[in-house]
Amino acid sequence: MAHDVLTWQATALIADDEPVLRFHLQKLLAELAPRLEVIATAANGDEALTLVRETRPDVVFLDIKMPGMTGLEVALAMQQEGLTEDVAIVFLTAYDQYAVTAFEREAVDYLLKPVEASRLTNTLVRLSKRAAAEPDGGLNLQTLKSLLNDDAATSRLRWINAQRGEDIHVLAVDDVLMFRAEDKYTTVFTPQGEFLIRRSLKQLEDELDQAQFWRIHRSTLVQVSAIEKVHRSITGQYRLHVKGVQTPVAISRRFAERFKQM
Repeated sequence: MAHDVLTWQATALIADDEPVLRFHLQKLLAELAPRLEVIATAANGDEALTLVRETRPDVVFLDIKMPGMTGLEVALAMQQEGLTEDVAIVFLTAYDQYAVTAFEREAVDYLLKPVEASRLTNTLVRLSKRAAAEPDGGLNLQTLKSLLNDDAATSRLRWINAQRGEDIHVLAVDDVLMFRAEDKYTTVFTPQGEFLIRRSLKQLEDELDQAQFWRIHRSTLVQVSAIEKVHRSITGQYRLHVKGVQTPVAISRRFAERFKQM
């Protein structure tokens, strides 16, 4: 029988664009806090804000990076509409330590992805204590947003939560050989094999160091240090050989210029 670490009956909303992570968090909450009923889930920021307005949950778990409105933008909109007075916000983040420091400075609850049971337990205990205390006037989200934006200018994505089968793996960006967009997913090629993420190449380009990862095709980003050689056919077509990837990768005409002096 689950030990409920939550001391009051409450409702929750989970907003994350990765279905597996939504399911994982909902499963953990059911085990750790049976009295916390997940009444809604959202796959993007706009949907999350609409559901918060409609359902008025006690707790909202917000992924920071989502299609449409980000988690911070949703929280800011909630604050402007007076919805944060009775709603506890817990941010879900794959950011590195710089963001965690910003959260701690603003006394914001956060969970690093993939969410671990021990860390979630601490958050639930904190939520219980906060529910029993006097309101603290809400979160200073504008200041938090400024902190994150300032740090984001000099920091890049370093870790990625990727799926293989039913498991979520935390991958170091430095270990990624190549990203290739396919249908609704992007395949991540690593020395340990292939994984899937629900992130577009455009999102990845915005978050990655563009000196480290080059776009060579509308569907492909490759790590520069993983390039083994570039082959030019007699018809002028370029194909790139990536260390650890068996099949050569096509380079589109648009991006061939950067290889013509190699």
